Parts: sequence; C-alpha cells; structure tokens
Amino acid sequence: MRRVVVSGASGFLGSHLVRQLVGENYNVVALVRSNSNLRRLAGLMEQIHIICLDQESLDELLQRLKPIAAIIHTAVDYGRGKVALSSLVETNVLLGVRLAEAAQRAGVECFIHAGSALPPQVSSYALSKSHLSDWLRQLAQQTRMRIVDVALENMYGEDEDENQFIPRVIIGCLRHLERLPLTAGEQQRDWIYIEDVKSAFALLLRQSLQNPKWEHGYTRYPLGSGRAVRIRDVACMIQRITGASTKLDFGAVPYRPHEAMFSQADLSAMQTLGWSPHYTLEEGLRRTIAWWQTHLQGEQSCAG
Repeated sequence: MRRVVVSGASGFLGSHLVRQLVGENYNVVALVRSNSNLRRLAGLMEQIHIICLDQESLDELLQRLKPIAAIIHTAVDYGRGKVALSSLVETNVLLGVRLAEAAQRAGVECFIHAGSALPPQVSSYALSKSHLSDWLRQLAQQTRMRIVDVALENMYGEDEDENQFIPRVIIGCLRHLERLPLTAGEQQRDWIYIEDVKSAFALLLRQSLQNPKWEHGYTRYPLGSGRAVRIRDVACMIQRITGASTKLDFGAVPYRPHEAMFSQADLSAMQTLGWSPHYTLEEGLRRTIAWWQTHLQGEQSCAG
C-alpha cells in the first residue's frame, strides 16, 4: 500500500479525501492540529494514522513516515471573523511552503495543493492562496518532485461548514426561517459537488504516481463543473427543492469590496486526463439537502 499524507484532514475537503483514499487502499496519514475536531473522521480511526503536525517538526515527521508517495495539502484558514493577517499567512502560505520543502527533502514523489480559483484581490484568503501557488511554482524549479496545483472553484456537499453559502441557505430553508438576508446574488460561480472533487483528486493522484509520461515540475489544473450559475439561482433552487416558504431577501447584504462577479473553470486540462463532472448542480444539491435533513433531525432528537 502506497502512503499518502493529507494535511487538513479534519476539514471538509480533507476528510472527504481521506475516505476516498482509504476506499482506494492507500495507506493514509491524516495530519491535524492538536486542537482539531475529529468528528468528520469518525469511523476511520482504525484505518488511518492520525498525527498532530504541531507537535514535531515537519522534517522529523516526514522523515519518520518515509517512504511517502504523495502529500495532499488541504489545510486552510478562510480568514473569517477577526483573524490576524499574520495568522492567515502562517496557515495558508508558510505552512504550505514548509510542508512542500520538507516533502522535497523526504523524497516525496508528488505534492498536490488544494488551491483556489478566486482572483487574489477578492479577499485576504484568496490573496494568501495565490501567494502559495506562486511559491510552489518557484519551488518546482528546484526539485524533481511533481507539484500539482488544483485551482478549485466553489465546492459544496455533505458536512460542509455551516457558515458557507450553500449550507446556510439549506439550513435556513429547512428550519423555515421567515427571512434569509442575502446579497443581490448576481455573482456567477462555478459550483462543483464534493463527489466530483474527490474523483478529480483521486485521478490526479493516480496519474502523478503511475503515468510514466507525467512531467516533473509544476502543473495547474482548474477544477469545477465548467458552468457558472448565479448565486441567486442556486438559492432559489434550494428553496424549490426544500419547499420552503423562507423569504430570500436578495440585496439585503452588500457585496464585499472587490467582489468577483464571474468565475468558471476551463476544464480542458482535466478533460485531457479523461475527467469530467458526474453530478449536475441539482443532483448535488438534492444529495446535500438530504444529508442536512438527516443531520438536523438527529440534532433535534438529541435535544429532545
């Protein structure tokens, strides 16, 4: 079994990838912080190795885990609330650079970064993710390690953080809130369901490890559904599927400064590998809504 290390393994994307990799019979090492909530990894504890990355140096950790086939770096800070910029840079830039450098010294074959398709001017988060991509491109000139940078569009799915747009609208509708304040919702975003994200990462991993023609160095792969949909249309679709009477109060929230009004992945690079999304937006939303219905009912049962 080939060993794959996943950083940010307790998060939304990281935990889904861990389950995918376990299902494909990889030897999975989950990197988390000592204060991480491991709820999303429930049922996997006996099938993976969990290591706190803040309890030893990255070099010592990776040297101890050799041989490592690949590292998938998903650890991220979205910069919500009053997060200091220095903290954002530490998590989203420096941790990634240090992990990639330690991977190079440990002879890791492939480093896959879960990046962002957002323009850097949109937010501090987007800026920091763009900076890490730039540094990985620079590092690729000094190593034979394959560096795969995935420019992720708006992913969604089961067990996403509640403060993200799609879960927030779903929960508001399922709880029949009287009113849900939103922006005007004219932003067009490329929405990709988590199952499609998982299949894309799994394919990139297989190609980087098994394809002898795969070139060393830096490669960037835009990843989305390939179709941009207005935010307001997504909210209305959720309202229709749930049958909610909640008022979607479009325009009650102002756009953030430097808001990106259009984003859509060019899937030509992924298509050359034989990948295309399997789920439509409505299919993904229906599956996600079903998960939240079960989850919220469980919460009510526990509270009762």
